[in-house]
This record gives sequence, structure tokens and C-alpha cells, in this order.
Amino acid sequence: MKKRIDTLIKKWSITLAHRNGQEGMAVRGKPTAAQVAELRQLKPEIMAELKRREAEKEAARAEFLAELEEKKQAYLATADLRRCLACITDEFYNRTWTIETLDFTEQDGGTVAYQPDFRLSDCQGVLKHETSALKAVAGEKGFAYGMAGVAWVITPEQEAQLLAEQAKAVEAAEKEAAEQEKARVEKEAAKEKARQEKFEEAQRTGEPVLLERTSGPCDGSVVECSLDIICRYAMPDGTTKTERHHAH
Repeated sequence: MKKRIDTLIKKWSITLAHRNGQEGMAVRGKPTAAQVAELRQLKPEIMAELKRREAEKEAARAEFLAELEEKKQAYLATADLRRCLACITDEFYNRTWTIETLDFTEQDGGTVAYQPDFRLSDCQGVLKHETSALKAVAGEKGFAYGMAGVAWVITPEQEAQLLAEQAKAVEAAEKEAAEQEKARVEKEAAKEKARQEKFEEAQRTGEPVLLERTSGPCDGSVVECSLDIICRYAMPDGTTKTERHHAH
């Protein structure tokens, strides 16, 4: 019987399911009427096997988590964990600043910091602004961190100050960006308004109105000329016209 139950579970990918508070089983595929009848007949045995497997998985998971926690506690008992300001420099000399917990170990006659096991770094994210507090900490002698980094041990008070200054710097940067965007939009609007006014003037007077005057390399239409004066006009019919004057 167990072999038949196993075969049915595998064939129809049967899993436990719940609907409206009722426990049942989900079947994939389209069984025939005879197959449906068999599944219904054997439902208690199939449900029991599914629950047994689920309980077995939960027991294995609980055992794994218990072993993991035991290893974690053993690691914490011997690890030299310290809260740090850390900086990693890439091959292009770009620096990435973080606040995280690192594991210190003696190596080749010196102390080196590494990422701790069990994801215990508790990283506070990237510090995007080099504030006065950050520069003050980084001005002290630090420890080697991994292959291309430096770490400075910090106190809870220093961490609080670093994060507070970052928050203020982020706020100031966002405010400046918003002001710059506003100025850009206003400048574009003023430019477009002035352009439109020139087209209106051209329509009103029936004469071309200069839109802009620039210079650029000669278009090659004449010999011994290296520079052209380029004038663009708003025309009465709403189009633009470009004239090139060879400066030679």
C-alpha cells in the first residue's frame, strides 16, 4: 500500500491544501474518472503520508536550526567582534563607507578585520557623505579590513553621531537637488517662452527674427575656410531657417 501511495503522490504532485478552513489535498493534472475515484478512496492514506512527510521536514529543519544556533553561540564565545566604520576602495579608487560589526583576528603579526560569520555584520547601509565626524574617525589609525579596506573601531556615541550627520547631509543634498531641478525647469520654461515670443514677433512683423548665433567648423562648401558663423532664425510661417556665414 505504501508503494502505491508514494506512486500516486509523485504522479499527481499531490500536496496538502487548505480552503475555507478545511484541510484537503491539491492534485495537479487531469485524472480520469477512475483515477479520481482511486484518489478519493485512498485520500485518508494519502493525507496521512503527506502529513508524515511534512512533520519529517519540520523535524529536520528544527534540528538544522538547533545545530546552527549551537555553532553560532560557539562562534560568539570566541569571536572578537567590534563595531566599526569601514571603508573599501575599489580599483578605480572609489570609496564605499559603511558602519558594521567586524570580526578581528591575528594574522601575519597584525590584526585584520573580516566580515563575521552568521551574517552578524548588522550593516547600517552605505554612508554617502564624508561628514566631519566621518573624517575625524578616518583620521585615526585603522585596521586592515579584508583585501582592500580599512576599519576603525567606534563607540556607540560615535556611531550615533555618524548616523545623525549622515541624515542631515542626505537632507541637505536632497534639498539642493530639488532646488537645482526647480531652477533648471524655470530656466527651460523661460528659454522656451523667449523662443515662442520670437516666433510671434516674426509672424507679427513678417520678418525673420534671430533665434541664436553660434560658431562651428566650416561645412566645406567653400575653400580655405575653417570657421562658420551660424545664425538660426524664426520665420513668419513658424519654421526655422539656418544661415552659415564663412569667416575664413
